[in-house]
Amino acid sequence: MRNLLALAPAPILAQQLRMVMSNFRSTIVIIPACFILWLTLENPQNQLDLTLWMTCTILANILLQAYGWYYLKHGFEPKSLRSNVYMYAFLHSLDGIAWGLLSWIIISTVSETAVIIIIAIFAGILGAGLATLSAIPILFIAFTLPHTLAITATLWSSAVSLYQAIAIIAVLYFISLIAQAINSSKIIKSAISTKLELEKSNQRLREIERSQTLQQERQRLMQEMHDGLGSSLLSALRVVEKGNMATDEVAQVLKECIDDLKLAIDSIEPVDQDLLLLLATLRFRIGTRLENSGITLHWHVATIPPLQWLNPSCSLHVLRILQEAFTNIIKHSGASEVRLSTQTTSSHIIVEIADNGCGFDAEQTSAASGRGLLNQRQRAAAIGAEVNWLAQQRGSVMQLRLPLEHSLLQQAPDQSI
Repeated sequence: MRNLLALAPAPILAQQLRMVMSNFRSTIVIIPACFILWLTLENPQNQLDLTLWMTCTILANILLQAYGWYYLKHGFEPKSLRSNVYMYAFLHSLDGIAWGLLSWIIISTVSETAVIIIIAIFAGILGAGLATLSAIPILFIAFTLPHTLAITATLWSSAVSLYQAIAIIAVLYFISLIAQAINSSKIIKSAISTKLELEKSNQRLREIERSQTLQQERQRLMQEMHDGLGSSLLSALRVVEKGNMATDEVAQVLKECIDDLKLAIDSIEPVDQDLLLLLATLRFRIGTRLENSGITLHWHVATIPPLQWLNPSCSLHVLRILQEAFTNIIKHSGASEVRLSTQTTSSHIIVEIADNGCGFDAEQTSAASGRGLLNQRQRAAAIGAEVNWLAQQRGSVMQLRLPLEHSLLQQAPDQSI
């Protein structure tokens, strides 16, 4: 029996105790039940004793509620967990003693009908104890044993054969409930153990996934640095070594390389699928360059839904597409104003960049030497988006159409271009 009642290891025991304390909140109904019993069973012979019993029982219940509430709120210290269980068992034994005293007070001072009520209360309390305390059998025994001893002793000492027979039945009932409590405890321990193992397994999987994500992100950044920043720096270095580039042109290339580096860093920042936050980052980066070039930026963005697929890799594609558009405006358009706006359709978010410059024919430019426009199209295709250039009387308009749903992605978004 000692092994069957042994406390579980700390992680399981903490869950068991938390379960017991949570269940015991419902026993607050004991307080109105005590008043009902006092009104029903009180008479001049037992009035004082019954009043004292009701007071003690309510105080014991409130003490249990307060103890459970405190530890449910503040948690358990592993080193003091067993002492918490023993203290909680002690408080339950006080409550059990209080309910056991009820039989001593009532059985000799009321009618046989009231005795039946007391026996029914005994059975109900043992059943309630099994429902709320079976996770830790020691608590069930601490609560129900004093009550069982009191009522069986009272019934046996009455010298009434019927009462003595009920006392024997009460003992057998108590023993059967202990067996049920031990069996329930085994089931609960097994369920908690399985839950803890699943949590550990999930934690390990999350750590593996996090490690893989970090590795993929490192590889993506290395590829981006190699293909973008590294390629630009290498080209500039070769031209400078041959003496074919003026100082201001070198400075411009270095500025563009710095912008590339900043965009790569910005793409790492968490945006939580918020395209507006990503656009705000771009505005911060591009605003100074536009101002220094004498171009006024008009910003008209509306509230848009989150894009669940907007991970760091996709963010970098979006940033590079829009950066290329602004770079083309600064270098080639001769514009004095540029406007960025957003709108939402049933299936896409449209980011539009319009300027009042000289304009251009996208098809002719792409056919001639439009490597930048080709890169924009390829980056858009990598995230299932579309880039279009619209004709107008003056200036140019570029539209980036981003799909709302991940299912619209046509291609893995981790390509580096």
